[in-house]
Amino acid sequence: MKEKVVSDTDIKYMMQAIKLASCGLYTSYPNPAVGCVIVRDGKVLGKGYHHKAGLPHAEVMALTDANFNVEGATAYVTLEPCSHYGRTPPCAVKLVEMKVKRVVVATGDPNPKVYGRGFQILRDAGIEVVEHVLEKEAFFQNRAFMKAITGPYPYVSAKVGMSLDAKTALANGQSKWITNSKSRAKVQQLRALCDCIITSSNTVIADDPRMNVRYEELSGKIIKKIDKEYIRQPLKVVLDTHEKVDINRYQIFKQGKVILACGSEDKSKFFSEEIVNDTITKVYFPIVDNGVDLDALLRYLGKLQIRHAFVEAGSILTSAFINQGHVDELYAFVGAKALGQDARDAFTLKPIENLDNALSFELHKVKKFDSDVMLHYILKDHYKQITENQL
Repeated sequence: MKEKVVSDTDIKYMMQAIKLASCGLYTSYPNPAVGCVIVRDGKVLGKGYHHKAGLPHAEVMALTDANFNVEGATAYVTLEPCSHYGRTPPCAVKLVEMKVKRVVVATGDPNPKVYGRGFQILRDAGIEVVEHVLEKEAFFQNRAFMKAITGPYPYVSAKVGMSLDAKTALANGQSKWITNSKSRAKVQQLRALCDCIITSSNTVIADDPRMNVRYEELSGKIIKKIDKEYIRQPLKVVLDTHEKVDINRYQIFKQGKVILACGSEDKSKFFSEEIVNDTITKVYFPIVDNGVDLDALLRYLGKLQIRHAFVEAGSILTSAFINQGHVDELYAFVGAKALGQDARDAFTLKPIENLDNALSFELHKVKKFDSDVMLHYILKDHYKQITENQL
């Protein structure tokens, strides 16, 4: 990230734009969440955010809010204005047409269709462009898009609900509930932020989960940010390597789209798709270490334009994602219970010989839910790769 001294005024209005952008995090897929504030002579003329793919972008929403009377104004945008014709015309061109004087941007857009072209359109028209204002904050807000748009993999979040002694269930499998209702409401929010939820047939058989977003369980603060008519249910991906799950028995298969990821030793079947019914599609993947090849699975999801995947499974699958280096961030919900040494461990990570080889995390956020605590960690090397190498 480039560092630059910027004015308090620019920071003030960019903070407003970032807050606006957060309203689109739940609905803008597969596009990034973007906010825009237009200011002239210390007065906010218009503001807006991108609600949904196919609808006007944040800049056009803000221009509309300002009745297009923005000549000589400054536009604060959280992401480089687009430069290509897609479902909507280029925002960079529209800002030129509206004769804004200055455009302040938080972060560039690594999308190959944009990547500096929006800035060039503005500068060629004589508009002053200021970059890197609250860049880290805006980049983190769209971290899933930033990774997925520049490579074959979606951004992967993993969630673990565990006891104080890092256990996920009793020896007999009982696990409801280690964490409290407020923690579970937070999980609903995390699901709503993602494009797909990945779990295992073992979890389906043990817990019979729905793995959906239940709007009524979201907090009031989040509901205020979500356009209910645009809310979508994440794609559900169930890893069933040996095809042992009964699709007619469990709730997860009864609503919403489901990919049943099965394993195969037959190369001719790899990535073949079998429509089971209106809800379920069976897809075959190579088998690695007696399980579905996670690298192949994530590449497949990347081709489906899945930007953000959420792993919500048991210890074996979650640990496999971590061990293979596919987890970008981890949400650990710690309940105020201790389950004892015979209970099931939260992780089964591969052994290391010395601390220099230990997985390294950065603590991003700590949040208390009554007696529970949520620890939000970013896997250090992955975040560095996204923020430094891909722009």
